[in-house]
Amino acid sequence: MAMIETDRLLLRAPVETDRARFVELFTSEAFMVFTGVLDPVAANDRFDRMLTLAGRIPYGKQPVINRVDGAIVGYTGVDTVEFDGLARLEWGWRFVPKARGRGYASEATAALLDVAGACDSGEVLCIIAADNHASRRVATKTGFRHWKRLNWNGDPSAPTDLFVRPIGAGGPPLLAPDVA
Repeated sequence: MAMIETDRLLLRAPVETDRARFVELFTSEAFMVFTGVLDPVAANDRFDRMLTLAGRIPYGKQPVINRVDGAIVGYTGVDTVEFDGLARLEWGWRFVPKARGRGYASEATAALLDVAGACDSGEVLCIIAADNHASRRVATKTGFRHWKRLNWNGDPSAPTDLFVRPIGAGGPPLLAPDVA
């Protein structure tokens, strides 16, 4: 997949040389604020998953790079999640604290959603903690609509909002490819 350029950002498929940066981010409490930090083994596993999925889906989670300094400031794109008995594609984004509140998430997500729409038709899911107001705004700005609130994994202390968005011509939920 080619690099995507926006006014302020670059997006591209993850590469092995991104590993150290993403392991650093996945083990950072500030970066992983809504889901909890990963230990180094789990962080490496998560990065391996990014590499694998991006190799199969052109809009899998991708590094978002600040064009000014070349720093990876976050990611956007799809991963997979088991929901209602289906292995669905689920869109997400996450940014370092200094990159938050600048519109980067909306800018990067909108650019990669354009790629998704050119590749596939169906519906993607977006899962957001109910108290993550910034991500709710990004979801709304990029065309996701609120679907329902539930207690994620049956945990009443984790109210979660599910958003959905059509990709391409829309249609049934987009399902995860076999990434085993």
